[in-house]
Amino acid sequence: MIKINLLGDALAQAGGKKGGDKSASEPVQVYTGEGGSRASLPIAGVVVGLLFTALGGVYYLWLNGEFAKAEKKKADLERDKKQYEPYIALEKKFREKKDALQKKEEVMTTLKRQQALPVHLLEELANSLPDDVWFKKVSQKGMAITIEGEGRNFESINSLYGNLQSRTRWFKKINYPGAKRGTSGSFEFTISFELQNAV
Repeated sequence: MIKINLLGDALAQAGGKKGGDKSASEPVQVYTGEGGSRASLPIAGVVVGLLFTALGGVYYLWLNGEFAKAEKKKADLERDKKQYEPYIALEKKFREKKDALQKKEEVMTTLKRQQALPVHLLEELANSLPDDVWFKKVSQKGMAITIEGEGRNFESINSLYGNLQSRTRWFKKINYPGAKRGTSGSFEFTISFELQNAV
């Protein structure tokens, strides 16, 4: 939309009468309207762009500051780690020594227990043995014990079997298939059982 200033024509004519110049008597047109608002749009865009650039710069500086803090913290932790590395190695060495000593103690305790076991086995067998029964062979494989012996009668052998069954602290899984008469007139038997480590 174009607006024409009609007053300009009258002013020009008045000026022409005074000056007498024909070129000055021509009408002057003045244009106003949408052109002014269009000119303000690029300025607003530049202002918004500068604002976003400034905000981006501030955010970038903040990120740089956080990154620098993280790097400094990491460097401090690395320095502390290097400072404590000798103590960590020493603690690890002490822990290994402690574990080794505990294993040695367990081995020694087990050996001591196993050394005392045959003594207790013979003692318990002697206490379980009736007068009319004697052993010909005692064999051991791990914790399994096998006894081969003779008795004057079935009652004595059965008494041995009952005595072994009553000593549950030392003997378990007692197997007695029975006895048979031998060539010498006595009764031969075999008893097997598992020995419990009750020391």
